Amino acid sequence: MCPEVMAETFGQQPEFPALRILDSTDPAQVKAVRDSLDLKETLVIVASKSGSTLEPNILKQYFFDQMVDSVGADEAGSHFLAITDPGSKMEQVAKDDGFRYIFYGDPQIGGRYSALSNFGLVPATASGLHTGRLLEEAAKAVAAAKQTPGENPAVELGLVMGTAANAGRDKITIFTSPEIYDLGAWLEQLIAESTGKLGNGITPVDREAIGAPLVYGNDRIFVYVKLVGTADSNLDAKVAALEAAGHPVIHIGISDLYEIFGQFFTWEVATAVAGSVMASILSTSRMWNRPRSRPAP
Repeated sequence: MCPEVMAETFGQQPEFPALRILDSTDPAQVKAVRDSLDLKETLVIVASKSGSTLEPNILKQYFFDQMVDSVGADEAGSHFLAITDPGSKMEQVAKDDGFRYIFYGDPQIGGRYSALSNFGLVPATASGLHTGRLLEEAAKAVAAAKQTPGENPAVELGLVMGTAANAGRDKITIFTSPEIYDLGAWLEQLIAESTGKLGNGITPVDREAIGAPLVYGNDRIFVYVKLVGTADSNLDAKVAALEAAGHPVIHIGISDLYEIFGQFFTWEVATAVAGSVMASILSTSRMWNRPRSRPAP
């Protein structure tokens, strides 16, 4: 999801290849991507933490076979990179097939939290994004997340999310400026898969057309991530109407597209905090509902 956000947000960089994301095994989609490529001019990045997931393995083998047909068996491997955890099945496949390079992930970082690891940085660099700038923005978010709660945007966001979920507002509707619209898809996966445990969780809602205040109940909070300096008066007015009607709205402003890399870290911390807040209530509830032993007659 992180490379997709980068591709949709930044587009193709001058003098660098376009970044295409294929995460579907639908035959029509695979064929459409294949038909759009000149494989002799293509670098294939295979990303799989465990190396044992069926879908990326199928896609790797399909495109490797296609590459062999296009450039020959001796050259095919030089058109491939792997991003995978050490010791994975994909590591061995990459070595056996002569991949140009293997970039290793950190096994302690879960897939949803890997945006600022090699799983995000390698595609960013290969597609021509300014690695120094994106790491600088991420470092700013890291520094902010070390502050006390009152000055810590990540912790404050997580506390709001977790407390709201415990109070019954367990949905979070995400609105963004058009220039950063795909950020919501990444947030959706992060929040849903991280908090959706044990019959509990926060349900993110992305790319929903914003409605009038009356169509919403008291079961959600709203987040508006806005690219400062862009004009979207219609969306601004509708978000303001929600807020005026008493709906909780969180405003997040970014002034530069590279700040989305700071948002990656901020939301990762916030989601962890929200899960902790929700887990503490769940543990307390289970403690009070635990069957009590009765003294023997």
